[in-house]
Amino acid sequence: VAATLRNHATLSVRVEGHCDDRGSEEYNLELSRARARAVLDRLVVLGIDAGRLSYEGFGRSRRLVEGTSAAARAKNRRVEFVIVAAP
Repeated sequence: VAATLRNHATLSVRVEGHCDDRGSEEYNLELSRARARAVLDRLVVLGIDAGRLSYEGFGRSRRLVEGTSAAARAKNRRVEFVIVAAP
């Protein structure tokens, strides 16, 4: 992702954090925000201008898969990148 952003200097991205079904809604919302922020911070360390990045957490509200298996939970714990501005 950092390489792509370096190669496309006018591109801006929102980092979206997501969680599995365990924990309270409040806990998962904060965890998803922290997950997204950690990825944003890493992109900055890799040389991406923070002004091109934003982040948001969605808790468990946007699960990819339903279920409580380890596999389902692993798929739901993620970050996604959304292009918010392009050339």
